[in-house]
Amino acid sequence: MSFTTDPAVPREPSLLREPQLAAWAGFRVGMSQAISVEMGKHHGEHAALAMILKGRTRGQIRSRGEECDFSPGPNSVGLFAPKFDVSWTRWQCEPGAERFVVELDFADLHQAGDLEQMLTSRRTLRQNLTLSDHQLASLMRLIANEVREGSPHGALYATSLSISLAAYLCAQHASGGRTPTRERGVLTAIQKRQVLELVQRRLHENLSLDELAAAAGASRFHFLRLFKNSLGMTPYQFVMDQRIAAARQLLEKTSRPLVDIAAATGFSSQSHMSTAMKRHTGLSPGHWRRSRPK
Repeated sequence: MSFTTDPAVPREPSLLREPQLAAWAGFRVGMSQAISVEMGKHHGEHAALAMILKGRTRGQIRSRGEECDFSPGPNSVGLFAPKFDVSWTRWQCEPGAERFVVELDFADLHQAGDLEQMLTSRRTLRQNLTLSDHQLASLMRLIANEVREGSPHGALYATSLSISLAAYLCAQHASGGRTPTRERGVLTAIQKRQVLELVQRRLHENLSLDELAAAAGASRFHFLRLFKNSLGMTPYQFVMDQRIAAARQLLEKTSRPLVDIAAATGFSSQSHMSTAMKRHTGLSPGHWRRSRPK
């Protein structure tokens, strides 16, 4: 994370290893053991979200002349505005408490043209350190779970989550200017064919949202909405369905090892394939293999 704090203040022990951080394709993230601490000034260039994943805590924060005293609940998320300054903080945390922080560096979204479509003229994020927002908390937990597991679902899932989080924030927690209108269009027949052909041709690869959006000739932000309007599911859900269907075919018709089938159908590992199949079909790869004709 790129926050600046007093070096004399104890740092919360990180719960993530470097491979977990490096695998994440979205915003910068941090997961730490929440400790009881009092600290002075700290600053962040980018907006940030913070929440307590587990354990009971109580916090006091003074920022921009306002002071809040709160005990975060399951849907509590602290939203720090860009170029935020915190003048004083005190935390009381029970043993085992965990904190999760997402630093909202919008550089990638800006470069891809997504941010311009999310944040129309002069809309800026409003700082609110004691938000209670079920949807925002749910998105944060999805990101936390993916990071903790080493991002097994790949770049498409991570980027889609990042854009979904940013779009929700811009729509619900930004002020000034116009609110972006909801995308109600659908993919044209040509766009749909090009995207589906790309998925089938490169199902075994770590497909990215950038590649799928480029095949449709749309920005990533609009592509996510056009795709869901057209097929009734997200691009990630569609790709996962295709991978599971392809894996089932190989399990039922061949004797290839499970690890080879996982690699051939785009799963990050045999374990990832097994978990995905069990979650989506209720049945393990072994069941599908036993069901093939003798």
